[in-house]
Amino acid sequence: MLLALSVLMNAWLAVTTSQRGPTHPKVISLPQGEVSRIPSPDGKWILTFECPNECSQRKLWIEDTSVHTRRFIKDYERDLSISWAPDSRHFFVDDAWGSNGESCSVYEPGTLKIIDMGAVLLGANSDVNRFLKAGHSYLRATHWIDLHNLTVVLFGHFDDPPFRGFTLRYRVGLNGDVHKLSQKQSEEEPH
Repeated sequence: MLLALSVLMNAWLAVTTSQRGPTHPKVISLPQGEVSRIPSPDGKWILTFECPNECSQRKLWIEDTSVHTRRFIKDYERDLSISWAPDSRHFFVDDAWGSNGESCSVYEPGTLKIIDMGAVLLGANSDVNRFLKAGHSYLRATHWIDLHNLTVVLFGHFDDPPFRGFTLRYRVGLNGDVHKLSQKQSEEEPH
């Protein structure tokens, strides 16, 4: 019965997606209670963020709905933002790991292979290292542009005089292509 329901749901999602064109799943900010479930656009996967006991623990899991297996992804210290790629083949996690830092990773759900967005930016341009190592440095994916590219923003400020803010915007491809879209000498948190 569950398998039949899953097949019908996937078929419905495919029809409605083809009628509306490509969708761009929204970014979900967590925690939003003790348990948050974030299904992939195709319904094959469910990310579950558990934050019980007044968020004394923060765990992210992934479930393959076709075989009902659940795997542990990672423990987190603070808040997350998550978004699925429109084709459900990847998802990103923005990890606000401290008051002075945030990192971004893209995961492949079947293998949990990780693409570290900081390493991708650094591989494309070693000059970005000074921004990644600034006193306050936040690397955040803001949205999926398409199936293989996302907008990533690196913002923050240097703690050593002269105190300077920065905001750099990039288009980052999962294949490692990086294109700088803009750079400002001010700290602007993306929304």
